[in-house]
Amino acid sequence: MGRKLSFTISGEPVAQGRPRFSNRGGFVRTYDPAKSRNAKEHIRFAAAEAMKEFDGETLKGPIHFKAQFGIEMPKSMARKRTPRPREWRVKKPDLDNLLKTVKDACSKVVYLDDSQIVRITTEKIQCAQGEAPFTKVSFEEINQIETD
Repeated sequence: MGRKLSFTISGEPVAQGRPRFSNRGGFVRTYDPAKSRNAKEHIRFAAAEAMKEFDGETLKGPIHFKAQFGIEMPKSMARKRTPRPREWRVKKPDLDNLLKTVKDACSKVVYLDDSQIVRITTEKIQCAQGEAPFTKVSFEEINQIETD
């Protein structure tokens, strides 16, 4: 096993939005929606802080990426007597779009390119009543292929 980096990002997880297009001077320009761009900056800052543990040196080789997305429970689901526990989140946002936001934000900060990610373990949950939304991530350098 190689180096392992773990950190938690506070706030509601943001899914990667669809690219936007504009036409300037006869050329089409593509850009990220503001919400996705701001979320990536927030994640990039948290990743850079966590990378201080490795003196900013990016992870090398194959990486196992783990992520847990905790999405805030709607206020309409709250109960007074018996607070709701964590549950699986089967509604939007899509898990792959949540992953894309984190992968894009951590590229060139935690690792050189997201092609280094060879294994992904992830889950999307609805936070327990009163629990703050979060994103927990870990990146681990792996060397050998595990066989079943």
